[in-house]
Amino acid sequence: MDIAEVLQHTSPELFLPELEAGDKAGVLAELVAGLVAGSPTITKQDAVLQMLESREALGSTAVGPGVAFPHGRTLAVQRLTVLVARSGKGVDFDSVDGDPTHLFFVLIAPPQDSGHKYIKSLAALTDKLQDDTLREKLMAAADYESFCAALGEE
Repeated sequence: MDIAEVLQHTSPELFLPELEAGDKAGVLAELVAGLVAGSPTITKQDAVLQMLESREALGSTAVGPGVAFPHGRTLAVQRLTVLVARSGKGVDFDSVDGDPTHLFFVLIAPPQDSGHKYIKSLAALTDKLQDDTLREKLMAAADYESFCAALGEE
């Protein structure tokens, strides 16, 4: 799966250009609120939040440098959904490198994810976001369209 395919699972409504929360619990709540507001098919906010909190309890999804991939499977969604969020100031998200997290890519999928789109999307994003220059461009992007354009660049 390439980045263009991953971007088919997000939308301008699933883009949070500046998170307000300053801690991990607050960020998770804000991300889930963004998912519910941005996707009319996601209505079980508590179930999604509990799933993400449970996943984080297993180990932080902040893999560094400055990037986290909160993710999981839940019956609360009918298809793969990707929310993108940024924090200019950065948040302590228990990153493996100990640094603040600035970019968040939330991937949630139903348990019966045909074609393994969820895992393939996670792998594509993880691979792509290893690039320092790309992360800088994503943080500087003025809006959703320029964010996606930067992410889609080769």
